Amino acid sequence: MIEAQDPQRIAANPAFNVFVTANAGSGKTKTLIDRVARLLLKRTPPERILCVTYTKAAAAEMQRRLFHVLGGWSVMEDAKLAETLTDLVGEAPDGLDLSQARRLFAQALETPGGLKIQTIHAFCEQLLKRFPMEAGVSPRFSVMDDAEASLIAAEARADVATLALGGHADVQAAYARLSIALDHQSFEQMFADIEARRFALAHYVEAVGDDLEGAVWYAAGFDGPSSTEAEEQLAATAFDRDGWRAAMGLLSQGGKTDQKNAALIARLLETGTTPSVMDLCPVVCTDKGEGTPATWVEK
Repeated sequence: MIEAQDPQRIAANPAFNVFVTANAGSGKTKTLIDRVARLLLKRTPPERILCVTYTKAAAAEMQRRLFHVLGGWSVMEDAKLAETLTDLVGEAPDGLDLSQARRLFAQALETPGGLKIQTIHAFCEQLLKRFPMEAGVSPRFSVMDDAEASLIAAEARADVATLALGGHADVQAAYARLSIALDHQSFEQMFADIEARRFALAHYVEAVGDDLEGAVWYAAGFDGPSSTEAEEQLAATAFDRDGWRAAMGLLSQGGKTDQKNAALIARLLETGTTPSVMDLCPVVCTDKGEGTPATWVEK
């Protein structure tokens, strides 16, 4: 029997708990307005109804459309109102329902604080103001707007720059390295990412304690502090001479560039010493011409 009914009417029936997914413009807002209207028709006090939206614009639009519906009912002729309510609830209302429907507009307007059609942020702010001690916030807290947040973020970035210029060695080294390695947009985006994850970063630093540097090395895949020279030496100890001889044999049968690399490998193997990473660079890099940095590729 339910399947034979209009899906929107089912979703608007407050007797059901429903979850609706639909494309834009398919009537989700109308369905929600119909559901609120039916709740009001069932004598639910307006102050006990909460509608949560994502944006202020959506909340304002929904309230405007709901008031438009209720306002229309208050001045509608009996026959037209009876037809409208029948279409809404799926059954013909009696005379008492018509009288009640006409009063809903005034009840909604007179509700203390107005109908609760608000964004998620506004709802959470309202909860925090009602229960500040339980939430662990100051009873006199205020919510920053986007402009205030941007000013505070800009001040924080200026403080970091000042700290780097003031001689703090670690901050100075990091700031100098990143400001050169990243373009301006990426540098600004890095700060934005840090701001967005500031609580997670603070928890991580607190959990790590005094050994933050060691934790960073470990997160990067090292057992402890290291250096470029040490990592080159470690890589060189795993140098597979037989593998490079096999590669030399294959390259010697290739084109001009392959034969050139084969000769480089032969010269390195003839020295009898373990080559460094820079020694092998001409072989494992592709040269794009004089003055152009080589690009690392897998061979």
